[in-house]
Amino acid sequence: MQVLIARMLGPEGVGRIAYMIWLIEITNLLCCLGLPNSLTRYLAELHGQHESARAAQFAHWVFLRFLLLSLIGAAVLGVLFFHSSQYAEIATALPLLMVLFVARALEAINRADLAGRQRFDLLGRINLAAAVALIVGVGVGAFFRGVPGALGGYLAGAMIPAAYSLTLLRPGRTEQPLPVELRRRVWKFSVHTWLALVVSAFVWSRMEIFFLDRYWNAHEVAMFTVALSFALMVRQVAQLFSGAFMAHFAHLSGDGNHDVIQRQYATATRLMAFLVVPMAFGGAAIMPALIPLLFGPEFAPAVPNAMVLTAGSALAFSTIGSALVYAKERSGFIALGGFLGALLAVAAGVLVVSRFGASGAAWSKLFVQCSMIALGTWFIVRRLGFAFPFGSVGRTLLAGACCGLATWWLVAWMPESWLTLGVAVAFGAMVYVIAVRFLRVLGPNETHQLKRLGNRLPGRIHRPFALTIHALGSTP
Repeated sequence: MQVLIARMLGPEGVGRIAYMIWLIEITNLLCCLGLPNSLTRYLAELHGQHESARAAQFAHWVFLRFLLLSLIGAAVLGVLFFHSSQYAEIATALPLLMVLFVARALEAINRADLAGRQRFDLLGRINLAAAVALIVGVGVGAFFRGVPGALGGYLAGAMIPAAYSLTLLRPGRTEQPLPVELRRRVWKFSVHTWLALVVSAFVWSRMEIFFLDRYWNAHEVAMFTVALSFALMVRQVAQLFSGAFMAHFAHLSGDGNHDVIQRQYATATRLMAFLVVPMAFGGAAIMPALIPLLFGPEFAPAVPNAMVLTAGSALAFSTIGSALVYAKERSGFIALGGFLGALLAVAAGVLVVSRFGASGAAWSKLFVQCSMIALGTWFIVRRLGFAFPFGSVGRTLLAGACCGLATWWLVAWMPESWLTLGVAVAFGAMVYVIAVRFLRVLGPNETHQLKRLGNRLPGRIHRPFALTIHALGSTP
């Protein structure tokens, strides 16, 4: 999506779109009160306790309150945009921006509902249709109407899941009200989660855009946004695979399966690292060739920032740990840790981003995120009593570093072209496979889980996949 906008609207257009989408995201965080997270968390628990009617009633109860908060949020967004530096340049976008806010809020509650019910098959189909509408809408809209047209494309992509979320307006088939104890737990979890999300936004969202817009300009926002887009792709892959784990861990908690949670947390963390580390390090290595080819030579200043942020996205394996903390109803710690991270992020924004622009934003973001993951890992190990697979993750990082160095060397040695990228990616993958085997990254549990995943693949893909996994890992 960033490529399409960059090619059609240039750096200034990318900067403006990035600022407005960020404004929607941050306003949503301020107004949602953590209800989507509570919907996922307690829907999973209720289904784990086989209370389907109560779960449907609970979803209806949450949706009505979230819808009211979303309408209030749209008004808040309008006020914030009216007083921003962007309003004078593109005042006509204000009504569209408010409608887009409501649509994306409903998209979020739909995603939370389907994750809580563990209907990931339906979620995948809705997301696929929404992605097609988004790409077509942004392309057509940006071509005919520029920045407002691109916003209209974002709205087209959000309308499909937003419309499906309206099915939650149907009340559950039980005449008894929600138990007072359940409502108390939900509001407590929601508020703690909301505080955690708000303060964590300084660490994990694109808060640096505020400081870049405040101290610099739309061009610098674009250089940071383009660089961050590749790191976000790796994180989205991690979230795609880990999105089910909060509901899954909550489901197991409802059944009292503590030992199973402990075993699955360690295995899932090792597998997540195995997946995202080569994507992060290998992706960082190809940035010098990829960004000019995709976005054009005017985006070349974003290359160093992209390398830093994409390599840092290797830390996305921590999404499993976050899911565990939320599932154990310890969102209070996330709120406290996020507050400390917010202080670091604000200090970095004022002292570093204001002086060094997009490059300062990239390095300060990496430092703050590393600090927060270290704190979260300490909490999981020391307070929750779960063993973190330090040895396996460390070996995976080493294998990923070998992959990144091999890929970077080939990109630097060969002329800049799509053929170079293809050869470099293949060479880096080969080096990673060899390093994984040599360092014994995959243990018996990981090998078993990957083989189970391979059994779901089509026949022509299953056999080479199974042979590769057998060669890489250990057998139980």
